[in-house]
Amino acid sequence: MKKIIFITASMLLVFVSCKKEKFPKIDELTGNWIEQTSNSYKHKLIFEDETMSFFKQRVTDTLTYRLDKKQEFIFLKLKNNPSVGESNHKISINKKNKELTIWDFFIGTSTSETFFKKE
Repeated sequence: MKKIIFITASMLLVFVSCKKEKFPKIDELTGNWIEQTSNSYKHKLIFEDETMSFFKQRVTDTLTYRLDKKQEFIFLKLKNNPSVGESNHKISINKKNKELTIWDFFIGTSTSETFFKKE
């Protein structure tokens, strides 16, 4: 009886501790992502291959990106001006809810996490 309780408790611990969010693969990022915010304007990201289009209110930036699974970072560089340098951001994806989280995406904002939902 003690063995059954121990095995059940162990399985529950493993099940509960599994994190739902994980580091994305390139094919999981592919597609359109809409910012989840209460603001009237919502930013949009479109991932294709190793290129990301970032739609802002009046401007669209095209960036190249690469993923670093070990650090769980996405590295972004402006495609038409690579000499500016590269930014890096922690990133995770929740495939079940089709949600993407990027940390410190917008510089100078009070929130560190930006959430996007796949269209």
